[in-house]
Amino acid sequence: MTESSPTVGDIWPNFLVIGAPKAGTTSLYHYLSQHPDVFLSRVRKEGRFFSGVGQGQVYWPDFYHFDTAPEISDYQALMADYSGQARVGDVSPDYYAYASIAAPRARELCGPDTRIIALLRNPVDRTYSHYLQNVRRDAEFLSFEKALEDQPRRIAENWGFQWLYAHTSTYPERLKIWQAHFPNMLVLLQDDLDADGPGTVAQIVDFLDLPPHPITVEARYNTGGIPAAKKMIIDGHFDDRIGEDFDRLHAELIAPVSGTTSAKTADGVYPPLDNTPVSIPPMASDMRARLQTQYEPSIREVEVLLGRSLDVWRK
Repeated sequence: MTESSPTVGDIWPNFLVIGAPKAGTTSLYHYLSQHPDVFLSRVRKEGRFFSGVGQGQVYWPDFYHFDTAPEISDYQALMADYSGQARVGDVSPDYYAYASIAAPRARELCGPDTRIIALLRNPVDRTYSHYLQNVRRDAEFLSFEKALEDQPRRIAENWGFQWLYAHTSTYPERLKIWQAHFPNMLVLLQDDLDADGPGTVAQIVDFLDLPPHPITVEARYNTGGIPAAKKMIIDGHFDDRIGEDFDRLHAELIAPVSGTTSAKTADGVYPPLDNTPVSIPPMASDMRARLQTQYEPSIREVEVLLGRSLDVWRK
């Protein structure tokens, strides 16, 4: 990677919302954007600079457009509208996913006093929601069970975190990396945001050493669900094609129907979300039980790290 050194006048975050993916970070971006002392890029929610995902280090299907900031100049362009706010933030779940890369880079460029906010979600629900998001975005062609079965191959081939649903739900190691680099870290649960949105946002504002400010938190953003047309994927209609090249599958199954071959939006959402009705198909009970057992050791470890019970994730 060729990267220029920071120059005088560069704007760097003094707080990061690192994820996890599908745990409420998009909603939090919109909530914090309402505070007059907070600057978050209007270009897009996620800076995607510190994790290195823009350097071509992971496999990312060509059709799934994902705007990144490969160079400092690209990242600084996202800050062009900065107008002196006390807090400058970046909300990027890939920083959580690639903690071993993102945390040391962020410490080097932003400084150790940068405040870190993490949102976690019941790992079983997070895994399924992540999968459904890709189905909705024409970025997954296997049933949930087959996609999880395919995960070892994807890991071996260095796929991007967007396709490693279960792997991305293991929190302890990534949290420890961020905690080791930054002493000021706040870890909350999506459950906190759901149970008391105003109180949770007020807690975050206080963590950022900002004065209270009225913030509307009723709306939820980037919620889950799939349209009825995607049900054939959930039902395993293409499971016999496990292991096939994703770009070829997309060209065959999606492009002729949608009329497009890649994402059109700045945030890499393909296809652009519209008003098509969506629903959340229930997860098979045996799959839920299997995942609950799989994640239990990780849940216990997170309880120790946070010093709080996570029985809400066991119900």
